[in-house]
Amino acid sequence: MKITFVYPDFFQYDDENYMAEGRIYLGIGYLSAYLKREGHDTSLIHLVRPVSQEEFIARLEAESPDLLAFSSTTHMFRHVAKWTSWAKRHMDSLTICGGAHPTIDPEGALAGSELDIICRGEGEEALAELAAALQEGRPFRDIASLWVRQGEEILRNPARPLIEDLDSLPYPDRAIFDPANFCVQQHERGTLMASRGCPYDCSYCSNHVQKSIYPNKGSYVRFRSVDNVMGEIREIIESDTQGRLRYMRFDDDILTIRREWFRELAGRYKREVQLPFICNSRVNLLDEELVRLFAGAGCSVICMGIESGNPELRRQVLNRSMSNQRVVEAFQLCRRHGIKTVSSNMVALPRENLESLLDTIRLNARAQPNCMQVSTYHPYPNTLLWQICDEAGYLSGRHVDSIFDGRSALDSPEFRTPGYEFARQNFYPLVELYSRGALATRLLDTLFLWRRFPWKLRHAFLRRLAGWQERHSKLEWIYY
Repeated sequence: MKITFVYPDFFQYDDENYMAEGRIYLGIGYLSAYLKREGHDTSLIHLVRPVSQEEFIARLEAESPDLLAFSSTTHMFRHVAKWTSWAKRHMDSLTICGGAHPTIDPEGALAGSELDIICRGEGEEALAELAAALQEGRPFRDIASLWVRQGEEILRNPARPLIEDLDSLPYPDRAIFDPANFCVQQHERGTLMASRGCPYDCSYCSNHVQKSIYPNKGSYVRFRSVDNVMGEIREIIESDTQGRLRYMRFDDDILTIRREWFRELAGRYKREVQLPFICNSRVNLLDEELVRLFAGAGCSVICMGIESGNPELRRQVLNRSMSNQRVVEAFQLCRRHGIKTVSSNMVALPRENLESLLDTIRLNARAQPNCMQVSTYHPYPNTLLWQICDEAGYLSGRHVDSIFDGRSALDSPEFRTPGYEFARQNFYPLVELYSRGALATRLLDTLFLWRRFPWKLRHAFLRRLAGWQERHSKLEWIYY
């Protein structure tokens, strides 16, 4: 069978403005490799910009697939729904969509599109079983993990068990990607995942919803053997015929969940790989021994979530139980061992106001990451925090393509106050200003919070301070 994947890989801000991403997506790489091992043909339409209906159909006709397979996040699903409707009007190919969005919101995905099938959860086995059924002319209505539309009826099959032996999977098919679509940084990094799943139940993340669908949910977090991981790293390095590879990136949610496994990986990486690597970790998992292992193995950057600097909001709303002091210590520990850090932060959180946003800015000032990622919170369907937003009346119904363009899908009067809006828009310079010590902190707190002064006067002074700091910024931009 011929399976053509369609992957949206851009953020569209409005009808005229968009930002290309241009990354390798390992999910499609794994699916393609698995299907090829089963004897099928695959291809990819990797869309790094919006396309017209005419161009999209022309590319589909050139591929002539038996099965058209989309992968989608919640942000990108509106594009998938549009492209599906175009395909339905011009081709007879069966359509299916997998990925995070149909997994956490299957009802919404089918109700909001003309898709024939959605896949919930891991798709390697389900997609291969579907391709085999189509090839042999057999019914596919009862395939586990698939929800199938038949007329007005939807057949809702339960999710199949998680694949527990990740070593049984082939390495991702990187050849399906056209390097011409890559951003500059993708040419420089070798991207891989050593594990699947995250053990934490942060309320804003889709992981706890995805985990809940599996019959063996206790096995949600799985690691490949170190031998298997090192084999893929060697393959990535050997395929770099142009010598552009500069570092490895582990895309795992958290690389350090299993300490003994990580000790083995760090030792092997140090001996066998002559490239630095970057990865994600979590502040409550880092200690002197682990950071020393990171540094010795060649880790150059660790990304860790702060999300909110307000302890109550972090614990009660985000379900992240860690102290501010523990956050600061983890970043300091990395700095002492020569490892650069990236903090991830969210703004426009439910129940957030100016004071709690300033808490996030102050905590970053204390932690002093080399780089900060600041995203606008987006409520993903059926997550715990989405339910809180729904019950509180925060959901606006606005669609937002990207968590990085500053627009919020929530309605809260707090977000419209001038002080909050200024702090959100000037997050980076304010972190640097607050890091200048106790006197700077008192001055900034007065300018933001002392309402006896008119905002117009305070705003003029804050604007000058932020502008001066931007011109003298020492923050780095780390492409990770």
